[in-house]
Amino acid sequence: MKSQSKLHRWARVTDAQSAIAAVLRKLGLHDLKKTFDRHKPSRPRRLFFVLEHTMELVIETLDDILPFIVADTGIIHSRHDGYSVINYVYTLENTFETAIARECRGLKFDPDGNLIARPFHKFFNLGEKRPPQDEPWGCEHVVLSKLDGSMIHPAIVRGELVFMTRMGMSDLSREAFRTADEPVRKLCCDMITAGFTPIFEYTSPDNRVVLAYDRPELTLLAVREMRSGTYMAHGDVARLASTYGVAVVSAFDSVSDYSAFWKETRAMEGIEGFVVAFADGHRVKVKADAYALRHKALSGLAHEKNVLAWIATGATDDILPLLTPDAASLVREYHDKVLAGLDKWESEITGLLTEFGHLPRKDLAALLQKQLDPKLQAVAFRALSGTPAREGLMEVLRRASVNAAKVETIRELFDLQWRPREITE
Repeated sequence: MKSQSKLHRWARVTDAQSAIAAVLRKLGLHDLKKTFDRHKPSRPRRLFFVLEHTMELVIETLDDILPFIVADTGIIHSRHDGYSVINYVYTLENTFETAIARECRGLKFDPDGNLIARPFHKFFNLGEKRPPQDEPWGCEHVVLSKLDGSMIHPAIVRGELVFMTRMGMSDLSREAFRTADEPVRKLCCDMITAGFTPIFEYTSPDNRVVLAYDRPELTLLAVREMRSGTYMAHGDVARLASTYGVAVVSAFDSVSDYSAFWKETRAMEGIEGFVVAFADGHRVKVKADAYALRHKALSGLAHEKNVLAWIATGATDDILPLLTPDAASLVREYHDKVLAGLDKWESEITGLLTEFGHLPRKDLAALLQKQLDPKLQAVAFRALSGTPAREGLMEVLRRASVNAAKVETIRELFDLQWRPREITE
């Protein structure tokens, strides 16, 4: 006989399944029995795992989350006009240790603390948290395209439909809302009314991360029951999208050989990768190596010190092919500006040493002190000892590229002007 707590878990999961079945039945997409049969794993033990997992993730109000947030792990509660957000702003080794923490990826609440949107939980790269062979490949799953844009979801704020990113309302989410046609907006309103959060990817020529898209588009990725966190089966999501006339993410056959799948995906060009979505809500992502390398390079553009380091270590030529044309143009412009400054100081130092290098050391030091910045004085004296001035100047750049504060110490010397590019995850 099941204990009272286990019966409660069954009830909660049944509630979520019933909600999914009801909304699909209302749309004429499903009958109740097929809904339960599809989600029922073949082994009772596996089903109990799913129930345990789902029970732990029931969220209705802020009070279900706040007591479990561990201080100094990067997870914060930020308040905005008409709503608040539970989200992470940086990650540490222990940031996502619990199921509750993994839900803290853009949860939205109204001013009274009631949950109003539940986008994707935090999920990881294949092999990041456990060996690939330990994933439940024998369980029901589907492979989905991983689009290279920004996650967008709807919510109702002050009685109006709005779009949000993980962080909340932004210029990007407002741009996505303007792109949304009537079918997308109707689907959003109907799903929210039924207690679900539809999750989209917004891709656009103006919202380029790595891959280029020729027109703005919202693609339905998933639909999630807010209270329990249960994900609607992808087949049902696809039928839902078809009913409303909304674009849906491409799906492929399940993985029969995980090793071959991983190897082949990593070798692909022109795509970001795939997401493997299991029936119980567990997900893993697999990215193409070429995409991952380019994304890392593009992400580095947000910090001037990284770009300066590429120049100082001679890595620019290796980085440029990984960047988008616009980003590559910015880096070339910065690269040329830095090297122009370097050429200027190399010429200045060489000229001073040619003219006054014969002076006694003390007199030369006094002269250089008047003519050069302290960092350049050191370069000049090293040049007297046989180290080429250019090599000494490159060392100045290398030392300055360690952190943002040190970059500031040479900004005027080399007239550094960097326009950072923000990369959206």
